[in-house]
Amino acid sequence: MASSKNRYQAQLESLIDRLPKKLADNIKNILSDPANYQTLGLWTSAVVAALVSVIFAKLFRYAEMVFANIVENSEYHVVFLFSPLFFVGAWLIVHLYAPEAAGSGIPQIMAANELEYSGDNKKIIDRLLSLRTSLVKIISAILCVLGGGAIGREGPTLQLSASIFHFFSCQVRRVSNNVNEHTWVVAGAASGLASAFNTPLGGIVYAIEELGLVHFHKVRTALISGVIVSGLVAQWILGSYLFLGFPQLSEVSFSAIPFALLTGLLTGISGALFSKILLFLIAKRQKLKKMPQFILWTATCGILMAGLATFDIRSSGTGIDTVSHMLSSYAPSDTSYYFPVLRFIGTIISYLSGAAGGIFSPSLTIGAGIGAVISDVLHSDFHNLIILLGMIGFLTGVTRTPFTSFILVLEMTDRHAAIFPMMMTAIVAQWIAGFVDDFSFYEHMKKKYLPANYQPPT
Repeated sequence: MASSKNRYQAQLESLIDRLPKKLADNIKNILSDPANYQTLGLWTSAVVAALVSVIFAKLFRYAEMVFANIVENSEYHVVFLFSPLFFVGAWLIVHLYAPEAAGSGIPQIMAANELEYSGDNKKIIDRLLSLRTSLVKIISAILCVLGGGAIGREGPTLQLSASIFHFFSCQVRRVSNNVNEHTWVVAGAASGLASAFNTPLGGIVYAIEELGLVHFHKVRTALISGVIVSGLVAQWILGSYLFLGFPQLSEVSFSAIPFALLTGLLTGISGALFSKILLFLIAKRQKLKKMPQFILWTATCGILMAGLATFDIRSSGTGIDTVSHMLSSYAPSDTSYYFPVLRFIGTIISYLSGAAGGIFSPSLTIGAGIGAVISDVLHSDFHNLIILLGMIGFLTGVTRTPFTSFILVLEMTDRHAAIFPMMMTAIVAQWIAGFVDDFSFYEHMKKKYLPANYQPPT
């Protein structure tokens, strides 16, 4: 190992010597401190991760538009051929080239962060966070959304970002012994979430709440610097923006508290039931053994998704555009009572296809739909607020990360006046979801990527 490091350092020094002398001397002076290798590696990772995240976001958005155009301008039979074809393609590339790319990506990060980077676990982490897995993730997610999949890009973006950070950690490890894998995984995931939603604080809180409680004292500096660099690069390209715009809210008073409590109860239990149903159906899918069975299952998912999309195009894609419209130009006729049901079913069907695709933004969309229905039924004056509360409650029910949920929505809308109802909804949703299941959807799925005989640290 030592000779390998010396050889790598010699190659690096040879490359630096080709630069102008003054610049080369400055770089050598910086690299004389081994700690600076990690700092430079983290910053480089953050820049690359932000660039890849932006490119992925634009490709994903374009694929959504292509499918919507096909639904609106083609005969029905075209959609019913198009969707199953792309669903099967999205699953097949994962099945053949990188099974670790399936689904959201967040369970894979959780598993990689829980394992120590040594022995057999090293091979597992390398597979979960390989560049090959990332490439397959991008292609599969794009194919799925081209077929009308009701999926999100946020979970995949987190895995992409963590994979990029992992790649650079391996390069730094060649010249430095002081490389903690948890630091890179947590910083990568936080940077991915920050660039996906333009929510730097949400990225940090998510890393602490979901990934970094045990290791936080080791990763805090890397975490914050990674989020800063990644966020700045993303904003440099996309500009400073609010993910959900700036919705108008009625004055938030104590009379909003009952709505916050009720919304937390209904969306929290709905999110937990969503997870239960999805886990049950995933278990059914795992009983399939033969390739023709998988193809038939996945093609059926595509056909069902085509049916939902032709009935209501809002059932496909992330649904975030619909949520933004609901918040910016609400009128009673704009909200359909069946909208959250369509999104609920569509997200489950899309995930069951076995393709890459997240449930983060679809969960926000389902919660927004439930919130809109609650507001309409109760004839509330806090319509937009209840939509936001529904997003927080449902996401909390699925992920069991109440602080992340309300901070994400807070950052995506910049509505600080509503912070206390948001917090109340998140806590109530977390409490009620615990009666359905003690663990989040991601925690259940994480076990799939851990060794069979793995015992979690006590």
